[in-house]
Amino acid sequence: MRSAVEQIKEKLSIIDVVSSYIKLEKAGKYHKAKSPFSNEKTASFYVSPDRGLFYCFSTNQGGDMFTFVEKLEGVDFQGALRILADRAGVVLAHEPGRNKNENEKLYQIVADATKHFESNLKGNAEALAYLKKRGLTEKSITLFRIGYARNEWRDLYDALKITGHSDALIEKAGLIKKTEKGYYDRFRGRIIFPIRDSAGRTVAFSARHFEGSEDSAKYINSPETPLYHKSRILFGYDSAKSAIGKYDFSIVVEGQMDVLLSQQAGFLNTVAISGTALTEEQLTLLKRLSNNVVLALDADRAGVASAGKSAALALSLGMDVKVARLPLGVDPADLILTDKEAWRAALRESVHIVDFYLAYLAELNLDDRTYKRRVEEYVLPFLARITSMIDREHFITVVAKRIGVPEESVRTEVSRIAALGERGVVPRDDQYRNARPVSRRKRLEEALMGILFWQESLKDPHINIAELTKSIVGITGEERFNKLKDIPNEESQELSFRAELYIQDEGKIEREVDELLRGLAKEYMKARRQWVNEEHRKAESSGDSKRAQALQKESSELSKRIQQLEESEVK
Repeated sequence: MRSAVEQIKEKLSIIDVVSSYIKLEKAGKYHKAKSPFSNEKTASFYVSPDRGLFYCFSTNQGGDMFTFVEKLEGVDFQGALRILADRAGVVLAHEPGRNKNENEKLYQIVADATKHFESNLKGNAEALAYLKKRGLTEKSITLFRIGYARNEWRDLYDALKITGHSDALIEKAGLIKKTEKGYYDRFRGRIIFPIRDSAGRTVAFSARHFEGSEDSAKYINSPETPLYHKSRILFGYDSAKSAIGKYDFSIVVEGQMDVLLSQQAGFLNTVAISGTALTEEQLTLLKRLSNNVVLALDADRAGVASAGKSAALALSLGMDVKVARLPLGVDPADLILTDKEAWRAALRESVHIVDFYLAYLAELNLDDRTYKRRVEEYVLPFLARITSMIDREHFITVVAKRIGVPEESVRTEVSRIAALGERGVVPRDDQYRNARPVSRRKRLEEALMGILFWQESLKDPHINIAELTKSIVGITGEERFNKLKDIPNEESQELSFRAELYIQDEGKIEREVDELLRGLAKEYMKARRQWVNEEHRKAESSGDSKRAQALQKESSELSKRIQQLEESEVK
């Protein structure tokens, strides 16, 4: 019987999986993209449809579709297996007696709670009528699995206990609170909006006050739990991913209803931040799919400030940030309900964050000097965060004209702000390089073994495999070579794929191999010389002049050979 992994790989290709997260471009027999794991300007992320593998040169990591999902979603192999099985329509066989880990149990508790809330909503005509009055259709209510928490102390707790869940884990899932009198439900008398992770699994809830509860806060959310980290979740992201990639921009709003009505109206690339500025983790999720983001936040002072904080961080990550201007006191949900075309127009007419702030400050009717100082205080830091020098120069010209000062004055001030070294002002690609520090010798060994594995897999190798093997053994020794060769298949596949990507012109393979062999020989000689010199010092200290003399001679010979190799490299 075929395993679940085999069934998934038959139904999904690695291109299907990776392209649902990031935008891939065809590059010969490969596909490439900017790394989803780092902030880089030049694409160094490659996918091989033939091999079913990816490799990221900027962070030195690779693997198959399961590895990719593990790294992107932050889950273990079992989590990636479930995500891809759901997508492929593969039913995972129940494993009798298998002990579920704690996170699996928490996912099950939250899933059972979601079902319970959904059932409650179906029995509450008033809550259903409220949602429909707010503009939601039956389809949207079902699609987003909206529910209702009864205004009772232990309605959910009792339901979860019947299904066999423990008090400790129900509390850990953020669904109940403990007092001296026992446990009681966290959410009571509220309409429930499930919060889902990027894989579509419910991890928490946002609850809107509806009736009777002592806690009259309009919205309360689940606390931080092992499943729910507020800074890493965007409401609606799981259903917006595909559209963000398709339309090449994301729309960021503040509330759940804004997302629901925007997606219901056809703007499927809408997500929400739940009333806080965007975090780096959330922006990274969006950047994987598109560099372009439109902020559609409240038009009041708090909304403008939030837009500024979000934009500053997004700009520092190399994103293009625009703002959709909404009427004062009107949120996207209200605007969509009254005039969907006005919402479309607001998005279409969105402007870059710099232009938005220049216009906003101008509308405050400040005196000339104060206006210039506000532009210096609020707008110039945005320019310092723009990573594209061409874009930065464009806005330096725009700002200089707007406030009537020489461009050089603006440029100097922007350079001063950037030089302050504020976090993320000018991110460098190389800050992500070599995420797994390895020695030069190790890198050379892996490169040569990758070529060897690659060539061994071909019917007609481009080089003499026996000669390459002999050359490597001559440098490393047979014992070391056997250790390098005896590695798991997935590791040898990754090394092979890296070699294939590195040497895309097979006509140059012999020259590349010669350079790698010389480099590796030099590293081994350096290591040997270091050991010889250390032993020489010990021999001299102990008075063993004969041994010291022999070691001195070997060290000189090694130095000559290293110099010869270095001179051949220059030639």
